[in-house]
Amino acid sequence: MKTMTIKQRILLLTILPLVFAISTIMFLIHSELSALGDEQVQDIRSSMMKEKRVILENYVDIAITSVQGVVASGSFDDPVIKAQVARQLRDILFGAKKDGYMFVYDYDGINIVMGPKPELEGKNLYALKDSDGVNVIKELISSAKDGGGFLQYSWNKPSKNANAPKLGFVRGIEQYKWMVGTGFYIDDIDDAVTLARLEIDKRIQRAMMLIAVVGLVLIVLVGFISLFVTVRITKPIQDTVLALNNISHGEGDLTKRLTVYANDEVGQVSISFNQFVEKIHNLVLEIKSSVGDLSRSTQQMNLVVISTNENVVKQKDETMHAASAVHEMAATAEDVAGNASRAAEAAQQADTETASGQIIVEDTIVSISQLSEDVNRATDVINQLSDDAEQIGDVINVIKGIADQTNLLALNAAIEAARAGELGRGFSVVADEVRTLANRTQKSTEEINHMIELLLGRVKEAVGVMNNSSTQGKNTVAQAQKASDSLKTIMVAVSTITNMNTQIATAAEEQTVVTDEISKNVQQVADIAEDSSTKALELEKTSAELIALENRLAAVVNQFKV
Repeated sequence: MKTMTIKQRILLLTILPLVFAISTIMFLIHSELSALGDEQVQDIRSSMMKEKRVILENYVDIAITSVQGVVASGSFDDPVIKAQVARQLRDILFGAKKDGYMFVYDYDGINIVMGPKPELEGKNLYALKDSDGVNVIKELISSAKDGGGFLQYSWNKPSKNANAPKLGFVRGIEQYKWMVGTGFYIDDIDDAVTLARLEIDKRIQRAMMLIAVVGLVLIVLVGFISLFVTVRITKPIQDTVLALNNISHGEGDLTKRLTVYANDEVGQVSISFNQFVEKIHNLVLEIKSSVGDLSRSTQQMNLVVISTNENVVKQKDETMHAASAVHEMAATAEDVAGNASRAAEAAQQADTETASGQIIVEDTIVSISQLSEDVNRATDVINQLSDDAEQIGDVINVIKGIADQTNLLALNAAIEAARAGELGRGFSVVADEVRTLANRTQKSTEEINHMIELLLGRVKEAVGVMNNSSTQGKNTVAQAQKASDSLKTIMVAVSTITNMNTQIATAAEEQTVVTDEISKNVQQVADIAEDSSTKALELEKTSAELIALENRLAAVVNQFKV
């Protein structure tokens, strides 16, 4: 059954019950006709037997009636009258061949009349039995005494020279105590019944043959109808199978639809299949459209990743340059601190010399000249310090520009990472850290710039004071008499210079600390830039894998015809 097709199963389920039904009907009809035939044969037998019985009874009644006048005319014991009655009964013959006769027995079983066998007359046959063991004479006498009756027995039939079934009827003549009767051989009834049975069997056979032919025609007709219906049923199913095979193994054509032949279960299957294919068709269209959008987004993201990678590399290079500049600025700050320390020592020495000058006036001119030279040198140093401070300001501006550019690049990187979604999440965190460090660097450079501006202001003041000191030193040479007052002025100026040099040294030391912090921050920025470069390369690799995945998805979608 598992290997049979639906068509074979439907034909089998249609024809087998029909064959079984026709066979059952034929069996039932045959049984019923046979039963009816048996009843008809039995009716024929009964009818013929009834007819025989009526004839026999009529013959006996006619015979007795014919002798009733003679019997009534004389004495019951008159032998002449008995002889006349016997003779009259012996002369009664009937049948087409006149082979029918009357037989007479007295109640003792002595034969009085025996038509074709007169030699039996006078003999006592009371104990006579037929071939079946029936005591014929005794039973007939008993029936006569009871008012008459029938008896079936076997008796020799001359035409056959053999025993044959015979039906006898007797009545009694009570005046003489005689039993008068006659009989028919009834084997002709069996022959007639046999012929009737054969005729009925022939009719039953013809009827069964007709039913078989009609059943065969009905089976063929139902087979053709079933085949037609089966084709109508299996055709949509075959179309569905072909469509599914085309989708799974063929061209993947999703534009084809099944023809709905009827609104039955198979038609509903076709409708559901068409709806399913329509849904798959729309889904493939959406996937194809999404693949196109994904391809464009992937290409755009790849360009962004490449650009970001280039910017990260550029940021890395600029950060390295900034780190070098910060290191140079730190070295310059150390030089400034050294010069400031030496200037403070010189100012202290000048103060000592000024105090000595008050004691030794005669050495005032020499000391003041030396002081003037020292002041000139200090002026040069301070001017150099001013130039260095301005250079530090330029470096700070460069660092500030780098921090601004780093902040802008980090902001762009965060935006692009946000566009990249989950894949750019890690890169977005790195970009935020870079932007935070850039803001801190920018803030530190602004503080350093402010300090340098203060330093430049103090340096300018120191330059002015030193210039005044130089002028006063020159005037002191000419105005030695005013040495005491000038020395006091110089002491005040030198004290001021000492304080300023101390402030310059302190500012330079603070600048060194800040520069070291900036150097560390710049190094962190460089490390972050290095990590960002690595992440950018990974993102570029992921973008390439995403493009390959998009290409495979597009290849799968292109297998279907939409």
